[in-house]
Amino acid sequence: MPASAIPRSSRTGTWSLRRVLAADLTAMAEGETLTGRRIAARICVHARWRAVVSWRLAQRLHRSRIGKPLALWLTDRTLGFSAAELQPKSSVGPGLVIKHTGGLVVGGGVVAGARLTLHQNVTLGDRRPFGGQPELGDDVTVGAGACVLGPISIGDGVVIAANSVVLADVPAGCVVAGAPARIVRRAGPEQVSSTGRDVSAGR
Repeated sequence: MPASAIPRSSRTGTWSLRRVLAADLTAMAEGETLTGRRIAARICVHARWRAVVSWRLAQRLHRSRIGKPLALWLTDRTLGFSAAELQPKSSVGPGLVIKHTGGLVVGGGVVAGARLTLHQNVTLGDRRPFGGQPELGDDVTVGAGACVLGPISIGDGVVIAANSVVLADVPAGCVVAGAPARIVRRAGPEQVSSTGRDVSAGR
């Protein structure tokens, strides 16, 4: 399944596990055509591929009372082999790409759309315990070392630059950078400077 064929705003709730994994592994291949044997080899060899499979299994298991203990066990195993803490209660649409797993943290309250791309040392979570976690639209890319924190909304197609700290809503199609993050480019022809609107606290 081409990544472009994944419907917008898809969540995995109505998708079979096999269909979700097919979309994820196709996206992880990043345009390369892989046979089933080569996909299996990559899952065996590369931690980021195993992390995606393990996370999806844990998310499905977590939906049932019986499966929750196994989901938490899988989450712990994933942290052990990949250094990524991927909470099974999170909801992430199909077409997920994890570029590198080291230091990656996704909280249990995170909701994300289709075709999410995550780099190493990214944190998606809350600013304080039980303070709410972010919701991300479709086609969002989060660069290495970036933090997206609190009950905020990140629009479709947003690119979050490396090492950014995002603490407030970001409109669709924008590029944000900095700590605190600011909009450095908007969708369409309109552009703003690197000292554009501060999105660290809703200003």
